[in-house]
Amino acid sequence: MKTTRPLTSVLACLLGTGVCAAGTNVALPANVSLYAKPSIGAGQNCLAGAQTDDDGMNEKPVVYLENSSGTATWHVTLPLPTHTYQARATHCVGTPSTLYVLVQGDTQPEQTMSQTLLEIVALNRSTGAVVTSIPIDAPNVSAAHTTWVDGGDQHFVLQDNRLIVTGKYALLSDRDSSVDFSLKAPMNLHP
Repeated sequence: MKTTRPLTSVLACLLGTGVCAAGTNVALPANVSLYAKPSIGAGQNCLAGAQTDDDGMNEKPVVYLENSSGTATWHVTLPLPTHTYQARATHCVGTPSTLYVLVQGDTQPEQTMSQTLLEIVALNRSTGAVVTSIPIDAPNVSAAHTTWVDGGDQHFVLQDNRLIVTGKYALLSDRDSSVDFSLKAPMNLHP
């Protein structure tokens, strides 16, 4: 018996506001940039990136679950973190039931005035549905600052039932001087 999806879910998938179901065999559109493609076990890869509009602006974070045959099991456009106008999914790790995605969002289009904010999003590994999300920040910094996490799997890892995030921050008053930080976030991500 062939199953069909309701028109609202098909439209949400096409408009980039919802999860696109298994079997879509979606090739990455030209306006999607990948930031990470780690292997997450079971022959699958997590593709983390950003999709822009037609003029290359206004990034929205996207995640694809790639199966062992190289096709997309599902893909999802994530909501923008609070107080951001654009964002990108830059890192991903997985457990048998959950994918954890690091999202880095910009508060303003003018980079000299913008702050980068960080958020961890937990996705259901089977469906791509957002389970929860939590903003994270460099610990013990009270002055206005911007944070970021460089590329590389070593900056976002699962260890002893915790997510370890290593990155940098800079005070807005001195953007040329960055400071390293490391934090541990619980995998249950209760805000």
